[in-house]
Amino acid sequence: RKRMAESELNRSVNEFLARLQDDLKEAMNTMVCSRCKGKHRRFEMEREPHSARYCAPCSRLHPATEGDLWAESSLLGLKITYFALMDGKVYDITEWAGCQRVCISPDTHRVPYHISFGSRTPGPASRPRVSPDAPPADLQDFFNRMFQATPGQAPTAASVPPPSRLARRPRGRPSQSDARKC
Repeated sequence: RKRMAESELNRSVNEFLARLQDDLKEAMNTMVCSRCKGKHRRFEMEREPHSARYCAPCSRLHPATEGDLWAESSLLGLKITYFALMDGKVYDITEWAGCQRVCISPDTHRVPYHISFGSRTPGPASRPRVSPDAPPADLQDFFNRMFQATPGQAPTAASVPPPSRLARRPRGRPSQSDARKC
């Protein structure tokens, strides 16, 4: 009887941990949207950061840096897919970019946009930035902010700043070929 109870407890704990792992994985693969106030899924791509972006003028792959946001075309230019390098991984963020009404030319040499992960409202829970060019928050920062809610209170979406700000990358003006009318 005791062995049966232990077995049942063990099974229940394993089910709980599996659900928790799935929930955390789903939470980590969503982006909070400042436009619709909802969440959009991001999909991890099997691309390395050192060869993440396709450049049509050079007909080759270029490296991406943390926070870069770029577009690539497929199906003879009929389909535009938006990508970003976050947490050292390349993600398809087309759903989020569409809701944000991001409009950039695909397959360009330069990366015209950068996603900023900084908090909009500074407070005691936010980490001070050395400069606006500092690297975006990492996974450890995410967990630190997520679990800084008061004890007994579930963390809310408001306690984790969304990667919702889009900043024009200060790398010079884009050329005529980089501009696209939307």
